[in-house]
Amino acid sequence: MNYSYYYIKDNEGRSNCVIRSFCKLYNLEYNDVASELLNISKEFNKNFNDIETFEEFMKRRNTIKLDKYEGELIKDLKLDNNSYIIFCYDKKDFYHMVPVINNTVYDYSDDFYNLYVISIYKLNP
Repeated sequence: MNYSYYYIKDNEGRSNCVIRSFCKLYNLEYNDVASELLNISKEFNKNFNDIETFEEFMKRRNTIKLDKYEGELIKDLKLDNNSYIIFCYDKKDFYHMVPVINNTVYDYSDDFYNLYVISIYKLNP
């Protein structure tokens, strides 16, 4: 997989990997994504970046979960030329989310390569 620098923030300079990933994958504005995640979080009585909340956001955009990659390192993934979200972690306490579009990972750093996959979500056109 290739890497491309990608960083986006809200009007107050804050940034969140879930919101950044959704902005890139769905071509949406930061504040619009944040607002919708907040509304979904209120529906479910969860945090805006809890799994149930972000999975509902993706479900509403025809994005499906692929379970077969759990536990693999990102650097070892072989994905086709589609659009994905990878939810990953370091097997400790760092969780992260990155978008992958046509085998390019868009993130603010290339430190993600040694993170482990929790789930991969694929956008169905």
